[in-house]
Amino acid sequence: MKGKKTKWPLALSFILVLSLFLSACSSGSKDTSGTNAGGDGQLSGRQVLNLTTEQDIPSLNWTQASDTTSLTVLSMVGSGLMRMDQELKPKPDMAAAMPKVSNDKKVYTFKIRSDAKWSDGSPVTANDFVYAWRKMNDPKTAAQYGYIFPAANIKNAAKIQDPKDPLFGKVDQLGVKALDDKTLQVTLDKPTPYFLSLTAFFAFFPAKKDFVEKQGKKYGQEVNNILYNGPYVLSGWQHGAGWTYKKNNKYWNAKNIHIQQVNYKVIKDGATAVNMYKTGKLDSATITSEFVNPFKGKKDLQTVLQAPVNFLRLNEEKVPEFKNKNLRKAIYMSIDRESMAKELLNDGSLPAAYIVPKDFTKGPNGKDFRSEKPDGYPIGSKQDAKKYWEKAKKELGIKTLKLDLMSQDSDNSTKYNEYIANQIEKNLPGITVTVSKQPKGNFLNKEKSGDYQMSSNNWVPDYQDPMTFLDMWTKGNPSNREGFYDPKYDKLIKEAENLGGQPEKRWEKLHEAEKVLLEDDAAIVPLYQAGNAILTKPYVKGLLHPNFGLDVDWTHAEVLKH
Repeated sequence: MKGKKTKWPLALSFILVLSLFLSACSSGSKDTSGTNAGGDGQLSGRQVLNLTTEQDIPSLNWTQASDTTSLTVLSMVGSGLMRMDQELKPKPDMAAAMPKVSNDKKVYTFKIRSDAKWSDGSPVTANDFVYAWRKMNDPKTAAQYGYIFPAANIKNAAKIQDPKDPLFGKVDQLGVKALDDKTLQVTLDKPTPYFLSLTAFFAFFPAKKDFVEKQGKKYGQEVNNILYNGPYVLSGWQHGAGWTYKKNNKYWNAKNIHIQQVNYKVIKDGATAVNMYKTGKLDSATITSEFVNPFKGKKDLQTVLQAPVNFLRLNEEKVPEFKNKNLRKAIYMSIDRESMAKELLNDGSLPAAYIVPKDFTKGPNGKDFRSEKPDGYPIGSKQDAKKYWEKAKKELGIKTLKLDLMSQDSDNSTKYNEYIANQIEKNLPGITVTVSKQPKGNFLNKEKSGDYQMSSNNWVPDYQDPMTFLDMWTKGNPSNREGFYDPKYDKLIKEAENLGGQPEKRWEKLHEAEKVLLEDDAAIVPLYQAGNAILTKPYVKGLLHPNFGLDVDWTHAEVLKH
C-alpha cells in the first residue's frame, strides 16, 4: 500500500515524531517511576499495571520471533539460564547458581534449579535446553535468531548451519549436552566475553519437546499453544487489540514478584495514549514529541537515552543503483540528524552517525566504545551530498531516481518516514521518494524476504557487546537484508571473533569494522540513537526500561496505595 507523499516545511518539523520501540536506556536499567505516591509507601491491594504499545505481538514462537515486542513478551513469560538484574548483570534464573567455567573459558557447566517448573507443573530439565537449542540451529526450523548461536561461538553451530559443511544439519553435534536431568554442559569453539549475558536472551530459552511437537503448526498461535516457565503467563490475547499477563505462581521466584496482572492495549495514536494516561486508564506510556513540553517539570515524566540506533536500510538487491557507493554516501549525508533528534523527536534521542551506541558498553580500558569516536562518522555536509549525487548520476547514467521507503503503519512511524523522504528529495534534486505503509507483521516479513527498496528500522541489542551491532552486515547473516558485502569488513569481524582471549586487539578490530561499514562503504544510513519520553504514575515504583533485550521489565515493580 502506497503512502501519500507529503512535503514538510521546517516549521512543521516539530510535529513529526517516532517512537518505534520502547526498549532500552543509557548505561543500565532506568526506573521511570515517580517519587511521591502517597499512601505512606504502603503497597496497594491491587497490584495491576495498565500499559500500552503501538503494535500487536508478531509471534509467540521463540524460533520465529525477531522483534522487540515479541522479545519482551517471550522474556516475561519465559526464562533462560540467566536473567538480567536491575543493573543489567546476568544472575541465575533457571540455573541454580553461576556456572562452573573451565580454565580455557570454553566449557560452562550449569546446574538447573530443582524448583524450576513449567506452567503445567512439570520440571524444567537440562534436556529442555538441549532440545530448544538444537531446534534453533536446525536448518529445517529456519529460526530467525539461529545465527546468534554461531555469534555466541557455541561449538559447531556455524558448521551445522553451513550448507557446505559436512556437519550441516547435524544438530546432535551442537556443543550442548545434558549430563543428567539437572546438569547442562555448554561447550564453545572459542572464549566468548558476552556468552553469559546471552543465556538470558529468549533465543536461548528452553522448550518442552513433547508439548512443542504436540502443538505442531499451532505452536505459539494462541496463549494456550505455548508453555510458560517465566514470571508470567498470558491469560488472554485479543489479536490487534491487546493482551493480558498474569503472575505465574509456579515460577521459582514468584514470592518476590508483586505485580499480579499487566494489561496491554495496542494504541497507535499518541493523543489517545496521553488522554488515557491523564484519565488513569494507563499507568505508564511512552509519549511523542508534541506531548513532551506540557509535562516538563512534572515528576511523572522522564526522558531516557536508549541503546537502539535507528537507521535506513538500502537494499542493493532490489535497487541495483544502491550498489553505487557515491549514491549511498549522498543519501547518508542528505538527512539533518541534529534537527531530527532535537526538534523532531524531542524525547532524549541523539543524532547518530554511528551504529554502536553511546553509554552501552565499555572496553578493556574501562572506557565507553564511543569515547574514541564520540560523533561517529559524519562523512559530509548537505553540499557534499549533492556532489556525491552528481557523481553517482554520471556513473549510473541517470538523471532521476524513484525510490520507495517502507514504513510501519503507525502515525508516528509514517510521519517520521515522510520527514526522511522529504530530506532526501530536498537535498538530492531528481530523487523522489514514496512512503509505503505496512502493518508491523508485513513490514518485518518484507524486510526478511528482501521485498523492499528502502526501510527505516532500528536494532535493539541482544547482548552487551559491540558485536551485536556489527556482525549483522557480514555475508550470509540473516539480518544483512541489504545485499551488502565487503570482504574487508567480513575479515575484520572474523578477526574480532577469534580474539575473545585478547580483548584489547578485539576492540581495535571492532572500531576498524565500524569505520569501514559507515565511513568507507556507507552501507547503511544511521540516523539517531533512540531516546524515550516516558510518563509513569507516581504510585508505580520499580518499572525498568533496560538498555538491551526487553523494552520494559516490571518484575521488580510494585504499585503503592494512592
